[in-house]
Amino acid sequence: MLPEVAQLLADKKDKKLHLYFTGGIRCEKASSYLLKQGFKEVYQLDGGIVQYAHDIKKENLPSKFIGKNFVFDNRLGEKVTNHIIGKCHQCGHKADSHTNCANDACHILFIQCDNCKTTYNGCCSEDCKDFAQLDIQTQKELRKDVTKTVSSSKLSSKIKPKLYQLFNYWK
Repeated sequence: MLPEVAQLLADKKDKKLHLYFTGGIRCEKASSYLLKQGFKEVYQLDGGIVQYAHDIKKENLPSKFIGKNFVFDNRLGEKVTNHIIGKCHQCGHKADSHTNCANDACHILFIQCDNCKTTYNGCCSEDCKDFAQLDIQTQKELRKDVTKTVSSSKLSSKIKPKLYQLFNYWK
């Protein structure tokens, strides 16, 4: 993904580039990579959004980060502010809760509202919902035959937008 980011920002190598990630570790790798690609001024948020959220709460400062910060544990998110800037990948309504598709043959990570979580039983599609409701033995048998395995690939453009689409969204 970093080569794609470098390509998207290729005409901005002389601009200041500010990076922030959840906790800062990926930021170290990304900033190092971008510097090696010829970017002149690459800055990062020390400690990431996790530390930033802690610091602004401690100092009672207004947040410049809005919404929920994705985290890599079972919570899948930590609210920094009460703003909801995400959309449910299924219905398009405002949502900020990440869900791992309940179909273990799929297990795609996506944003899902409470309504769709109920409607789809925590799955990303009707196909995955139907597959997840099968008994475990039937699921195992179907997984052996790759042509029958329920896959989220047909939904990938809806649930997993390309990086350039996200980049254009935030312009």
